Amino acid sequence: MNVLRLLAAEAGAEEPIVDLTFFQKLWATIVTWFIDERGWVKLLCCLAVVVLGLILIKIILVVTRKIVNRGKLKGIAGNFIVTILKIILVFIYLIAIMRVLGIDTSSFVALFTVGTLAISLAVQSVISNFASGIILVTNHPFKEGDFVEIAGISGTVEKITLFSTKLITPDNKVISVPNSSVSGGNIINYSTEEKRRVDLKFGVAYGSDIDKVKLTIQSVLDEHELVLHDEGYTVRLSEQSASSLDFVCRCWTKNADYWTVYFDLNERMVKRFEQEGIQIPFNTLDVNILPAAPAAELTETRDKPSSKAASSAAKRSGSKTSAKKSSPAKK
Repeated sequence: MNVLRLLAAEAGAEEPIVDLTFFQKLWATIVTWFIDERGWVKLLCCLAVVVLGLILIKIILVVTRKIVNRGKLKGIAGNFIVTILKIILVFIYLIAIMRVLGIDTSSFVALFTVGTLAISLAVQSVISNFASGIILVTNHPFKEGDFVEIAGISGTVEKITLFSTKLITPDNKVISVPNSSVSGGNIINYSTEEKRRVDLKFGVAYGSDIDKVKLTIQSVLDEHELVLHDEGYTVRLSEQSASSLDFVCRCWTKNADYWTVYFDLNERMVKRFEQEGIQIPFNTLDVNILPAAPAAELTETRDKPSSKAASSAAKRSGSKTSAKKSSPAKK
């Protein structure tokens, strides 16, 4: 039944009232849609979609999070996957509600597609860092707390995000490296293994006893408590350089003790070389002095005029003689 006709009948008029107020017209429109156009059915369907959609989204997210936590994608990678899935589900959820209400969703889908394309073209570098971040958090080449060298920068990893990796250098500087630079270059992780090899080189002067030098270096390694003696070490003559005999020293230690062993061995080796009388080389320059000439030869050389001086003196004396001979003729 037409609501306007009901209102008109109640007012005692044969035709519907035309001069209704704004709120009366709005109410009449709502009632007409709800009763005559079976709007209550649409509302029930919409309410069902809202409730069931929220329940379904929650179930899917809970199941996905459990699957992610059981796999290798824990932490930031798992949270990212769950977030992206949530955005997709909410978008589908809103589209379904609008379709139930009879709203045309084709324009919304087209607008969303065009907007996504425009944004992706405008932020290519951001998308590149984002994709690189996904690769990093998926492959796990390093984790927070590792000491690494990436993009030519060495430091401890403080935080890994989807767009950049934050490092703290040994001098306490905080550096954020874009993930595209991280994944596109070499990654050196010094913290992956429990043990690390210490490589040192010691130079001694030429003429030193090679066997004595090797035994001296080995004794210093045997005495250090942080060196892993069971792993063995290498002490060999590696190079005959311009002014020294260079010995390579390689030993193993725990990762946490690397720098302690490195500096200790350098200091102890210098002291032990001094005690054993092994000379540490330094750049030398040989100067050869030619013997001086005898004093008699130097005196004779000084007394004799040079050839050029003698010729010039002869020319001057010849010109004076010719001038004397020509002077009587003028008289």
